Amino acid sequence: MESVRKYKIAVVGNTQLALGFKLAGVAEAYGEVGVETRMRELMQRDDIGLIITTSKVLKSVRDRKLSERIENSSLPMVVEVPDYKEEGQPDTLRRLIMRAIGIDISKNA
Repeated sequence: MESVRKYKIAVVGNTQLALGFKLAGVAEAYGEVGVETRMRELMQRDDIGLIITTSKVLKSVRDRKLSERIENSSLPMVVEVPDYKEEGQPDTLRRLIMRAIGIDISKNA
């Protein structure tokens, strides 16, 4: 029998986003302190399959090599969500993730 690899979800964003995901059961949720270092660490881990972050966090990453890795990475996949103060098309997190990876993560397997 083949073993199935389980990956964790990590969240890097503002305090409200991190707190919301912690309340939803995502243990790997971080606020905006040291985001570039945090993103680098998460990108190097082999147990992280999905990183949810905000546009503001991605814009704050100054390391060009790291930015390119984040942009082109398929594992972990990085999903950008609008910051709560950001204006734009209203969309739910579930829809954003579905659009990015094509899977409804709220459905039980």
